[in-house]
Amino acid sequence: MRKLYLFTMVSLDGYFEGEGNDLNWHNVDQEFNNFALGQLSDTGLLIFGRRTYETMKDFWTSPTAFKKDRNTAMLMNKIKKIVFSKTLGRADWKNTTLLRFVSKEQIIKLKKEEGKDIAIFGSSDLSVSFVRLGLIDELRLMINPVLLGKGRSFLAGVKGNPELRLVERRVFKSGNVLLTYRFKVSRK
Repeated sequence: MRKLYLFTMVSLDGYFEGEGNDLNWHNVDQEFNNFALGQLSDTGLLIFGRRTYETMKDFWTSPTAFKKDRNTAMLMNKIKKIVFSKTLGRADWKNTTLLRFVSKEQIIKLKKEEGKDIAIFGSSDLSVSFVRLGLIDELRLMINPVLLGKGRSFLAGVKGNPELRLVERRVFKSGNVLLTYRFKVSRK
């Protein structure tokens, strides 16, 4: 069974976006890029909400992305993607399927398929839905050594106090810390 994991970068004070959807605070260097490429290489399907999908598509299809990080750009464009949106007219990024609503049964079916893991990158509102439905197996939080003071809180709206178990931690030279959690109770 494939694992479905959620990866996001958060500030030390718990924001995944600064004011005005600002992401310029992300602490990215070559060590992070190597980690990100390795993580993406082990992923067979990406899941996005509309806003994250549009941001990712705009960047990873741009000449800038290919100039800055050709290998990741190639993988991001090659890998299969699903975007969940009730408002998006069409999904025109290569290898993308547009779905209007989250179906627990459909996601469980995808997890049972052979292949590499499934990832949600960012997409906080969508991730809350997946957590509520018990679909996420692993949370990977990249804590950036920055205090934003304001912004959008990560996973705001999760209820029920799901218990998590820390299974891995990694400290980067930049000061980033990757914390990997699994749910204590099986969520299949």
